Parts: sequence; structure tokens; C-alpha cells
Amino acid sequence: METEKPFRVIVVGCGLIGLTAAHILSKTGIDFTILEKHETVLALQGTTLALWPQTLRIFDQLGLLKALEPSLDYIEQGFTLSAKDARIRMKDETVLLIEKNHGHGIKIMHRPDLVRLLYESLPESVKSLILLKKHVVNISPSEDGVKVVCADGSTHEGSIVIGADGVRSSVRLLMRALKRGKKPEDLPQAQKQPYVATYRLYFGEIPILPGLATNTRYDGSQDGLSTQIVNGTDRGWYGVYEKIDSHTSKATRYTETDKVDILNRCGNLYLAPGWKLQDVNARRLGDTGLINIEEGLIDGWSFERIVLVGDAVRKYEPHAGLGYNSGVTDLVVLINDLRQLLRDDKFPGTRTLQDLFEIYEKKRLKDTRKMAEFSMKTARLIAWSSWKDRVMAKYILPNLPLNKAFFNNTFGPLISETPVLDWLEESVLPKSHIAWKHHPGVQNDGVKGGTKSHNVL
Repeated sequence: METEKPFRVIVVGCGLIGLTAAHILSKTGIDFTILEKHETVLALQGTTLALWPQTLRIFDQLGLLKALEPSLDYIEQGFTLSAKDARIRMKDETVLLIEKNHGHGIKIMHRPDLVRLLYESLPESVKSLILLKKHVVNISPSEDGVKVVCADGSTHEGSIVIGADGVRSSVRLLMRALKRGKKPEDLPQAQKQPYVATYRLYFGEIPILPGLATNTRYDGSQDGLSTQIVNGTDRGWYGVYEKIDSHTSKATRYTETDKVDILNRCGNLYLAPGWKLQDVNARRLGDTGLINIEEGLIDGWSFERIVLVGDAVRKYEPHAGLGYNSGVTDLVVLINDLRQLLRDDKFPGTRTLQDLFEIYEKKRLKDTRKMAEFSMKTARLIAWSSWKDRVMAKYILPNLPLNKAFFNNTFGPLISETPVLDWLEESVLPKSHIAWKHHPGVQNDGVKGGTKSHNVL
């Protein structure tokens, strides 16, 4: 009788979520490999990235927090202003409230720096499991495994495929084609590209500009458009979010001419007091970028032995900075359940795995929908997408403590319910006003179980 092959995970995509999966899977004892279509995993361009308290807890469990600390930055305060005349409308200290509520605050980091640090902190034995220039073109699941074919003709066999390959996920496309018994090219456009862009973002990196505060965020409002500067301690990032005339789900590659067009039309808008776009842009460090901001949430996150995580299942508008954080939570929920399953069944069948994937999706849908709504509303409120948004932003929020009530009573509890890796110890959990619901199975104080509250003010 032929010996059954050990359970093996094939992760497709080695961006931020793929690299995070590598760190988590390397601590499970589960065999895995990662297929990445590009020649390198190291990103060359990107904006600032927010790391929320729930993600910092996972970094702590993975032993990454101390390594990341020198590169982590933070925001202490925010200002909302008129993009037309730079008049300050509201001061926002929500970030300080979040730190009080959850112990960890929101940290910020340059996206390429996080990619580099996640990669460089992997052991060499794990780096060797990352295969580059592997563009996935076909996936064939069966009752006892799955075969992945790449454009270079190579084949890779495993037990499951985790699609961590982002907004334009090839795994999602192939999975949906398998579900419907069609070729990928024969799927309707909404199945090929499920996310829709309402805004586009022009962005760049800058030094701290004279007259502006460090560790401060500036958001400028204008009809159908918003501006932004996010200052860390020694550098900042700027952007203009512009509403697109015709919403689109198609990938758009913008040119230098398109960038010049935005500067010509928006150059006189204020990003912060004393600083218009044209002046900020003149102080930029390196190249600028122009991309569409897709939004959306798909139905059906899995099929047979294929399951999706991160931007392959949802895309948030980036003002709230929740996208990567939600992808990390996807991995936590999925791998917690997978690890538990494999303790009882080393060779689970397709039906068993499909059941597990459906439970994973069900667990993640509740807060995914709430975070998607929060991200969407935040962007439209700042950009005065409607007259109601204008009234709320100009007259109601500056005069009523609605943000504090929201983060204390609605969003705070949502964050506190985020799960952690249930088998890895947590070194430091700062004191918090709102109790965390989940804790590792074994705490440093020897407490067993997953729901005991710790360090509550």
C-alpha cells in the first residue's frame, strides 16, 4: 500500500500576506511552499501602512515585534481641514483613544520596509521554500490533493492552495472557473474583476515639511476629492484621492501624462496649512505613483481544496488602513482551525477541508463587513461624497463627540474580539481599557484556555 504524502500547503503570492503566512506556517510544523510570480518579493514603491493593535499582538506572538520596533512609527493626532483654504475644522485624537482602549496603539510603517523586514527575518530554511517567477496558470484539485501548474511548465503538488495573491488574484480567477466548469476567459467581467474603483490615488513620499508637526495626520476635504499628509517622526507621505468620473473594475495603468494632469487640476489644493499640492510635490523624495483604489467583497472564499485570504477576498478603501490587518486575521483564523484539524486527522479529505473553509469564511464575514463599511464611510465623509457627508464633516463631527462614542462602544469591541494564534505565547500585552476576548492557549502565567481577560485597566 502506497504511503500517503504528508499534508502540504501551497501558498500563492509572496507579498505582505504571503510573507506573514510564511512566518505563521513555519511555526506550525505544517509543510508548505510559496509560489511568487515576480522576480523578487521586495517591493520598490509604496505608501504608508497602518498596523492596528490586533496585528501587533500577532507580531508579538511570532517574535517579530522587537525586530520591527526600530522601523515602526506612530501618529499622535490628526487635523481635518479645508482643501480650498486650509482652514482647520477639527482636531482628532482617536489614535490616542485606540491605544488607551487596546494597550497597543496604531503604528505606521513604510510598506516596502515591512516587506523587507518580514522577508529578512525569515530563517534561510524558510526562504528556500519561496519559489520566484512562478506564475500560476492552472489548479487541479482531486480527492487526495491538488496540483498547481505554472507558466514555466513546472508543477507543484500539495494538499491545499491558499490564494494570497492580491486584488487581481489568479487563484481566485481559476477557482471561480472551476466552480462554474468554465475557462477563466469565459467568465463574466464581474467574476474576473470583482472590485470596483470609485477613487484613484496620487501619492508620494516627503521629508517633514517646515511648519508641519511630526507624528500628525492632515486630511483635507473638498467636493468629491480629499487630500492627505501623514507625518511620521522623520518622513511623511502625501496623497490626493480623486473621484473617478466612470467607476471601473478594469485594471488601469496610468502614465506620467496622467500625473501631470492631476497636478494641473489639483495643484492649488491644500494638503496641510501652508502647503499646496504643487509645493508638496516639489519636495517629494523619489517617484510618485498613481493607482486606482478598488473596493469590494466577494462571495464564496473557497472551493474544494482552494481557499482565499487577504485582498483576494476583499479590498478596503485605504483611509482607515485596515486592509493588511484584515488579511492577517484571515491567516490567524484559517491556520488555527487547520492546525487543530490536522491534530485529529493527518490526511483530511476534500469534503472535510471544504467544511473547514466554509466555517473560516463564516467566522470572518461579520467583522469583514463592518470594517468594509467603516473604510467606505471614512473615505466618503472626508471627500464630501454627498450633501449628508458634507453636513456631517463640517458641522456635526466637530461639535459632537461621536468619534469617541463610536470607538468606545462599536469599533473598540470589534477590535477586542479579534482572535490570536492559539498555540503561541504572547510576550507583552499592555494594559487596556477594553478587555481582549482571545488569548493564547498557554499564557506566560500558566493560565490555560482562550478567553481569560488580562491586564485590564
